[in-house]
Amino acid sequence: MKTTLKFLTYLMMAFALVLTISSCEGEDGVDGEIGPQGEQGIDGQDGEDGQDGNANVTSVTFDQYSLTEGTNEFEIPELTQEIFDHGFVYGYVTVSGNAFWETIPIVINKEVLLDIDRIEVGKITLQATFNQTLNFRFILVEGTDVSGTNFTNYTEVASYYNLRD
Repeated sequence: MKTTLKFLTYLMMAFALVLTISSCEGEDGVDGEIGPQGEQGIDGQDGEDGQDGNANVTSVTFDQYSLTEGTNEFEIPELTQEIFDHGFVYGYVTVSGNAFWETIPIVINKEVLLDIDRIEVGKITLQATFNQTLNFRFILVEGTDVSGTNFTNYTEVASYYNLRD
């Protein structure tokens, strides 16, 4: 009973509001004059400067790459002399459909299955002990302080550098 009474009260209020709004027809009045400018407020306290970021990060992806046992070369023109001399490169691998990336090297039972053999300007060479079609991602970073970043976890690296898939 209380619920029904409450509902009817709200319904009547809504109906009255609609009638009031629809009966407010007429021409729009003339705008008033602009008032005087108020006094300038007091400046707020300066905050602390944040940590400098690094916009010089590149993510290079190779989807559905046919990895073969032995040497596998990835041509990466984004791997510049600057990165080679002062930056670093991290590699990740996943199988299509996985919701995660694994850090290279891949080691199982103390056996290295996949590892970065060489990093050169414009090229990364991997060594593999198996054949499989995989997705690879290489993160290229120009010289910067990255202490505190866990590079064995792709999700943390992507978050740190604001990378998108």
